[in-house]
Amino acid sequence: MKIEFLQRDSHNTRLILIAAGWTAGPEIAEEINMPGWDVAVIHDFSELSLDLGFLEEYYTVYLFAWSLGVYVASRFLLPDKITAAFAINGTLSPADDKRGIPVGIFKGTLQGLNERNLLKFRMRMTDKREDAMHLAERGNNDITNLQAQLQNILDDTRDHREGLYKLPWTKIFISRNDKIFPLSNQKMAWDEDCDCDIIELNAPHYADLRSIVRMVIADTQTVSKRFSKASVTYDTHAIAQYSAAIKLAGFLKDYTSKRNGSTLEIGCGTGLFTREYSRFLHPESAEFVDITQTGPFDIAGIEAYHVMDAERWIELNNNIYDFILSTSAIQWFADIPRFLKLCSHRLSEQGVLAISTFLPGNMAELDEVRPNPLRYPTSEQLRTWLEGNYEDIRIIEDEIHIEFKSVREMLMHLKHTGVAGSAPSSQLPMKDMGHLRSLTYRPVYILARKKTDSI
Repeated sequence: MKIEFLQRDSHNTRLILIAAGWTAGPEIAEEINMPGWDVAVIHDFSELSLDLGFLEEYYTVYLFAWSLGVYVASRFLLPDKITAAFAINGTLSPADDKRGIPVGIFKGTLQGLNERNLLKFRMRMTDKREDAMHLAERGNNDITNLQAQLQNILDDTRDHREGLYKLPWTKIFISRNDKIFPLSNQKMAWDEDCDCDIIELNAPHYADLRSIVRMVIADTQTVSKRFSKASVTYDTHAIAQYSAAIKLAGFLKDYTSKRNGSTLEIGCGTGLFTREYSRFLHPESAEFVDITQTGPFDIAGIEAYHVMDAERWIELNNNIYDFILSTSAIQWFADIPRFLKLCSHRLSEQGVLAISTFLPGNMAELDEVRPNPLRYPTSEQLRTWLEGNYEDIRIIEDEIHIEFKSVREMLMHLKHTGVAGSAPSSQLPMKDMGHLRSLTYRPVYILARKKTDSI
């Protein structure tokens, strides 16, 4: 197999890894460009081996496996190197009458492959002649090579049915109009192989990979623009966020008697939380990190403001703080477990972490109309991620219910708080939301101290 990089920066520690399907190569990922992420494509199954040394360069790897790439990724990628995995129109049984491509069709494609049949395959794969022709121009057209790839997959599935790695599959995307992997087969396969969310796409087998990546990974530049635009109206409309800020500040006040020291606040925004904790916490120095310009807040003798991706900041910054604080921000992060671990490295001995985020079911009323809500950790996951580096851990669940007079008022709430993030507003079709008049936020508050022996 081959690995080709489309984006590569020596400063990046995050990788979007595409495991391509048969006949496809780097061309399927040419439009994927996310700030702070490298992009690489695995393709060509004519030799089923892969040097995984390139993964050592990254702390965070998001895998997007498409078509036969789902099986190949499960055979050759080590789970501990993958942060999150997303399957797109493929299964762990590529040649299977009930859980993959029917065996007769798979073998027929292999045995009858020629230039004419290859174009027919691409037509079935894309449903559009112009897309098929584009793939024919940019993709692999070597018939001998393509036959060798199919034969290798067929042989490998026979020899290694039990030899697949259990990758951290997070979401499964399946297309209703898939003419390669039947929809019913995909559903059966994933119902058996993974307790994951399944997202149905109104698309052919060759789904829009760029859109799926943008569904999963928050584009920090877009999120920054939306929060910046919403900053003028945020305080007026951020009812749930303000409530969460007040409650987290109250929990922090009761949690610790320490009232000074140094603080780092992440995702401070307009300062809702800052104003609340500064009523009792009086730091000598304070730093603020957000993806958009904030402040000044004038709560400390010495203050510094940084416009930067907070996950990147916590990697690069070596300062030590007595408090690391954040509310309603880390749900946007690509690698929350790593962020929490790095926070412990930036805390003084017995330093305090006080943050809030959201739980699964947050704004669940929108799930039926938004194609792919944010992934929220459970309380159990949060505790597991914290236990290695923190003690005196307190996790408090909450629920905030907001009623609106109309759908329009609810949409204005989403717009004026920026919580739609990087998702296009067109993903929330008003015509399908006529019955919606409320939102339920599910905040969770986390307080913890750095372990004395934390490493």
